[in-house]
Amino acid sequence: MFKPEIYAREILNDIRSGMDDVALMHKYKVTVKGLDSVFRKLLAAGLISEQEFDARKMGYLETVDLSGLFTIPEGGSGLIPPKKKTEYSYSGMVEGIDILDYIQWILLDRRQTILEISLPNRTSCKVYLKEGQILHATNGELEGEEALYSSVMFPGGKFVHLAWAEPDQQTIERPGTQLLLEAARRRDEADS
Repeated sequence: MFKPEIYAREILNDIRSGMDDVALMHKYKVTVKGLDSVFRKLLAAGLISEQEFDARKMGYLETVDLSGLFTIPEGGSGLIPPKKKTEYSYSGMVEGIDILDYIQWILLDRRQTILEISLPNRTSCKVYLKEGQILHATNGELEGEEALYSSVMFPGGKFVHLAWAEPDQQTIERPGTQLLLEAARRRDEADS
């Protein structure tokens, strides 16, 4: 498995220059979980302060106003019709993938799906993902974030995609990236 070499001085310069997390993940070829690990190692080595670490986590809570960036003609006149995109669809089994990485991919791809995760303890979790958001999760009696966290704590399991149906309720409001970071943190604590 490929592990990127990351030099502390270089990533510290990028962090302090204001590079955001997406740019850091792209530059250093790491996932959300990998970036969280880098931040924790920098914190443990005393290279960043607790305040800098906390400030990075707070960035996921910010909202951005995009109004005024794009001009959209009234009534749709003057719009170029979208090019019809060929749909490619494959199915099969994937082994050796971390469920957090897979969920991150679904979020980045902005897919609309229900991911059913079957766990070794014979429970199953349903995660409702739509357009880059995690809307809802269930795992037995649990709902929302705790259902999601309990489902990704196992070292293995199976998953399938179910046909989309809107969830009865939306129990998750936080951004998906923030949820994946919290799940990775909980795993690290459990492994310690």
